[in-house]
This record gives sequence, C-alpha cells and structure tokens, in this order.
Amino acid sequence: MNTTPQPDPKDRPARLTVGVVGAGRVGPALAASLQLAGHRPVAVSGVSDASRRRAAALLPDVPLMTPAEVLQRAELVLLTVPDDALPGLVTGLAETGAVRPGQLLVHTSGRYGARVLDPALRVGALPLALHPAMTFTGTPVDVQRLAGCSFGVTAPEELRLAAEALVIEMGGEPEWIAEDRRPLYHAALALGSNHLITLVAQSLELLRTAGVTAPDRMLGPLLGASLDNALRSGDAALTGPVARGDAGTVAAHITELREHAPQAVAGYLAMARATADRALDHGLLKPELAEDLLGVLADGADGSAAATGAAGAAGIPGVPETTGGPETTGAPEPPGGPEPTDGPETTGAPEPTDGPEPPGGPDPNGRPGPQASPGTEAPDETPDTGAPEGTPGAQAPNGTTDTGAPDGTPGAQTPDATPDTEGPDGTAGTDGGAR
Repeated sequence: MNTTPQPDPKDRPARLTVGVVGAGRVGPALAASLQLAGHRPVAVSGVSDASRRRAAALLPDVPLMTPAEVLQRAELVLLTVPDDALPGLVTGLAETGAVRPGQLLVHTSGRYGARVLDPALRVGALPLALHPAMTFTGTPVDVQRLAGCSFGVTAPEELRLAAEALVIEMGGEPEWIAEDRRPLYHAALALGSNHLITLVAQSLELLRTAGVTAPDRMLGPLLGASLDNALRSGDAALTGPVARGDAGTVAAHITELREHAPQAVAGYLAMARATADRALDHGLLKPELAEDLLGVLADGADGSAAATGAAGAAGIPGVPETTGGPETTGAPEPPGGPEPTDGPETTGAPEPTDGPEPPGGPDPNGRPGPQASPGTEAPDETPDTGAPEGTPGAQAPNGTTDTGAPDGTPGAQTPDATPDTEGPDGTAGTDGGAR
C-alpha cells in the first residue's frame, strides 16, 4: 500500500484555467472534478440563488461573473446550459467577441454534437461535445459519481485525443458518438432514465392507493432485481402477465386502472404493447396467446366492455383464465383486485436493497441510482448572454431577457441570441440525463 502523502490539488501546477457558463447541476460538478485533476476553476456565471448556492458549495472562492467575463478569464470553458438554449448562447458569445482563438469550448448537451459550436469555431475556438451519461443532484456526491461514468464524446478528429483526455481526467470513460447519431444517443438515455422515474413514481402511487403502507420498501428489491436482470440478459429477463400471455390478468389491470388511476392507462397500454412485441420476438410469448392479449390491449385502448368482461372472468376464484379471447360478458371482478402474479424471474442473484433510493442516492449494486435524468435538467434561472451594453440579449426560456446591461437598461431581443440558462440536466440531466 502506498503511504506517500498525496499533494493537495490546490498545490498542483494548474494546466488550464476553467470557467463555467451556466451554474446548473452539471457545470460546477465537472469543474470541481477538473480541479481534482489539477486544473484551476477561475470564474462561474450564475443568476439564480440556487445556482449561486451550488457554485459556492462545489467551487468555493471561485468568483461569480457574467458569461463574457468567464470567457475572458478561462482557457477551458464549460457551456452547461439546457439543450434549447445552447445554439443561441454560442451565437451570441461569438458575435459579441467573447470567444477567443485557441479557447477550448466544451458543451455538455446530449442532443448536440460539435457542430452546434460552429459559430465559435469560425472565430478560432476549439469545439468539444462531452456529455456525461449521468444524472446530477447539484451536490458534492455528483463528483464521486463521475468515476466510471460514460461520456458521449463528439469532436473534430484532430481534437479527439484532447476530448478523451479531459473525460479520463474527470474519472469518466469516453464513448465516441458520431455527429449525426447524437439525437438518437440522447433519446436512448432519456428513454431509459427519464421515463424510468415516471414509471416508478406511478407504481408508488398505485401501491399507496391499493393500501400498501411502505411502497418504497416493496418496490426496492423488485426493481433492483429487474434492473440487474435487464442489464445482464436484456429481453430474456422479461416476465409477468404480458410476457406469459395472461390476457385475463392484463384485462383486470386495465379495469382497475380505469377506475382508480385513469391517467396511468395510456402508459400501461403503450408499455404492454411494447413488451408483447419484444416477448414475441424473443420467443417468450406464444403466438396463440398473443392474439388474445393484443385484443385485450386494443379493447383497453377503446375503453370497450371486452376488457371488463375478461377481467371479470379472471377475477372469479376457481375459473381458469381463457386463452380463446377476452369474453364480452362476465361477472365484475370482486373487491380485492386482480389475482396475484408470480414475482419476477431472476437470471442471477441480485444484491439485496433496502428499498428505492431517494433522489440522488446511489444504487446498492454500485451503480448510480436513478434521478431526474441522466444529465438532463430544467433551467432554474433566467439566462444571460453576457453581451456588453447595447448588445441584443437572448430570449430566456421563461420569456424574460437578461442582457447583462448595467443599471437595468433593457436590451433588444434577438431570435438567435439565446441567453445563458441554468442546466443541464442533462442530463444529463440527464439531468443530464439521462440529460
């Protein structure tokens, strides 16, 4: 074991000065991580109280400045703003002369590659797209979670090694993403991370409605095992009434959801159809059962009585579920809900959990726990392009504009000068995240 004292990061010779434009959840965490690698954060921009608190917690003693001042001080600038704000921000900074030749300009949007930085490239900047496939909390735990985190990297070929080196310095793992595949890459992360939160939250609500006093404790081990099985085995891990072709049970689910949680019906039907398709393709769902199941799902989408009839047949004790199609008539399901189904099949022994982690907590299996979006986050402040007085400001997402002009002098709004907003989420989050 090496017992040699390690130098304090503050005592290391700094290689690059680092600035952050957009003190959302992502920017300060990445800058703090770069600081551990020997770089020196010198300036951060943030408008809202929340952004100032984040900057103070993760980057103490780093002054708050306008975006233009951040670019003036830093050799490496992190543009950590929401996806929709990024193009206008880059254009505004380039047109106002804030971008310097030779300056490394890094954005963390999952949606965009390096081309969104073309306005800065034309004035001599070096464009990099480094998207952490992680969700962020805005707390120091984010820095720890970057260890082993994959980054979607897109950059000009001549800057590829520099981009990958920065990711490695932050403790991440670079994954090269082609420019034209960035939107698909980001959609995949949003589907897996952002939508997972919605599904879990709906499940928690339904369990409470069903009378479960500790739904988080009930779901924790189940979801942990399901996630582990899915990552290990993909479609082979599918189980439950849809994969088995239990049309009567699915009909009972739809009936109960229509009565107690009608807002969840559309999502249930969509996921059930997608699950049925994958189970069929993988050979888990027998074709002769799939017809009845798909009929129930179609009837459920129409809100017809067919699903209710099948649910009634499924809920009568001692009556086996039929496989010849949902019945159009039958006794309504007795109080107590649909009959129970088997628990998820496992393809490997998952590690036990103590229940689902609250937002921001780690996964018991060593993986980061789900949060609002790997890397995706909503802006929490009105942006600022940092343009000098008289320069048109960017339109903020909330309809207000901050031109950075002194003494409250209003600036003119322009369609492409989108201001510096908080984010991402991007994550992201998705807040990134997911951003």
